[in-house]
Amino acid sequence: MNLTDHEIKKLMLAPDDPDGKVFFDDKMSGLGVRLYRSGRKTWLYQFRLAGRSYKYEIGSTEKVLASKARIDAKVAAGHVANKVNPLDLRRQAEEKHKDEFGELVDEYLKEKLNPIKPNKRPMRPRSYAEVRRHLEDHCKPFKHRPIRSITQRDVANLYKKIAKDSGPGAASHTWSTLRAFFHWAMRQGAVDNNVAALYDGGGVGEQRKRTLSDAEIAIVWKACNADQFGNIVKLLILTGARRDEVGHMPLSELDLESKEWLLPPERSKNGSEHLFTLSDSAVDILTKAVETREAFVFGHGKERGFSGWSKAKKAFDKRIADAGQTVEHFTLHDLRRSFASGLQRLKIEPHIVEACLNHTPPKLERNYQTYRYAAEKRAALARWATHVDAIVNGTTTDNVIPMVGAAS
Repeated sequence: MNLTDHEIKKLMLAPDDPDGKVFFDDKMSGLGVRLYRSGRKTWLYQFRLAGRSYKYEIGSTEKVLASKARIDAKVAAGHVANKVNPLDLRRQAEEKHKDEFGELVDEYLKEKLNPIKPNKRPMRPRSYAEVRRHLEDHCKPFKHRPIRSITQRDVANLYKKIAKDSGPGAASHTWSTLRAFFHWAMRQGAVDNNVAALYDGGGVGEQRKRTLSDAEIAIVWKACNADQFGNIVKLLILTGARRDEVGHMPLSELDLESKEWLLPPERSKNGSEHLFTLSDSAVDILTKAVETREAFVFGHGKERGFSGWSKAKKAFDKRIADAGQTVEHFTLHDLRRSFASGLQRLKIEPHIVEACLNHTPPKLERNYQTYRYAAEKRAALARWATHVDAIVNGTTTDNVIPMVGAAS
């Protein structure tokens, strides 16, 4: 029988045929289709090696065309001619795939959410998001590599690349996560050495102090296109929020009618709920951003929100350079520091600045002072938004008047 796609569709079992009968091809020895009473049909290649008979499954006839099945069978026949069992090669490929960095990362992350050890708590959502970002985004060059092929040199080169693209802080945090991941991989028997621990060039870099001047903020603002990344950058400038807080913002956290954004404890770095009192400028940006959204304000999926930060930031920096402007290297987190510095220059009282940043107050304040300065924060952010609008449009003056705290 000539096993063509057309002929295969007509194959049927006779009442006395066994379930799983194989129909062999007339043109290629060993190539056949196994037919089951359920109607399922699968390609296979039958061969003998070292005195034993083997069946090499190629795939369902619904997914593999006859032309592709013949090619796969010919490749398998070539291995047999060289006294190599194609089944062994397949098993080796599957094992190699199983020990790929990306596959192990998936397993590691699942265990972080559902710990195997008794009495071990699941990782906090915000910490989990950070670990996932480090391993999936920053370590993306390792994703499809066998974990045993990753060397100390590879880790060093990755650290330097992250430090260059995202700053030494991001590189250090990623290095710390990578050390923990490799330690876990050693316990699984996937590697023999923790190459991330062997690398000694990392560590906590010098604390960043970079703040953008008003002129630089104006340049950055004007470089923002009406796209997702541009809107995120503007919101970071206006709110002082953290990158992932804005980029992974669900629609459910927003109340644009009340001009409020409520960040829940599970998405907050300090585990405390935080109310952002939005300025009119921020509300305008968010109102347009949410028009066609279903789950998250930004991003293209329904699980995480915005992704592709490094690529988007590089394109953004290039746009500034192409416009003939010069802004010293900055990270998105530097916008948060610039926001705090800007409020200070506007003479906003320090405790109001801390409240706007959602910094954890001292223990005494946490226990006995529960007032959260919502009105004062609203006034501070409105004043900052007015200042940003002024520097962008070139109407700012040096005549800064101290803000009087709003009444409670």
